[in-house]
Amino acid sequence: MKIEILTVGKPKASYVKDGLSEYLKRLKVHLPLSMKHVPDRSKRKNAEKVLEEEGKEILSTVGDEDFLVLLDVDGRLVDSVSFAAWVQKKLNETPKKLIFCVGGAYGVSEDVKRRANFLLSLSPMTFPHEMSLLILVEQLYRAVMINKGSAYHH
Repeated sequence: MKIEILTVGKPKASYVKDGLSEYLKRLKVHLPLSMKHVPDRSKRKNAEKVLEEEGKEILSTVGDEDFLVLLDVDGRLVDSVSFAAWVQKKLNETPKKLIFCVGGAYGVSEDVKRRANFLLSLSPMTFPHEMSLLILVEQLYRAVMINKGSAYHH
């Protein structure tokens, strides 16, 4: 079982890249993990077209047996301990990849939302998608540490 983090566009802010690098390095010691980026098309003026094209790219990377978790403002809110238990359960149950998807500036298409197996909200607040990615990766690391009984969570 592998975790994949799927994003629209590559992070540009240096503090995000630095944070991602650190947490990905820590995570890869404990579980198979990869990050994949689909092209960010948000510079186009037609948001509908952007969502459609990015959605097709996202869906082309998701297999039938993959479990797709979409970060979404309308998703379920969970605390870190519950998230850790949920991640461990999914790692044990999912035959292929557990994919966490962070959409782009306009979110994701309705097709991607329909395909998602689970909608997860990091907060009722809105974050830039790069910041959401960094928070997600830190929470995945925290989940691993909670499941290992590490003091990191305290």
